[in-house]
Amino acid sequence: MNKPAWFHKSNIKISLDARPLLARGIHPLDQVQQECAALQPGEVFEIITPFPPAPMIEKMTAAGFEIHSEPGDDGMFHTCFKK
Repeated sequence: MNKPAWFHKSNIKISLDARPLLARGIHPLDQVQQECAALQPGEVFEIITPFPPAPMIEKMTAAGFEIHSEPGDDGMFHTCFKK
């Protein structure tokens, strides 16, 4: 998948590894929405998950965020939301 022009690792303001939350049965959507609401224009929030977070991507797209998601070298999905 091609990275969008806006995606630069240096723009990632917050990165959340959701694996510990998911292991405890906690869905990270509320936390992601809160963190993303605090982003300034151009800033990026990254969430790391063991699978593509399709429902979260749909919700954040509907909320007006730009999305980029791809598997990383670590085998996890790195999904970024840009305000």
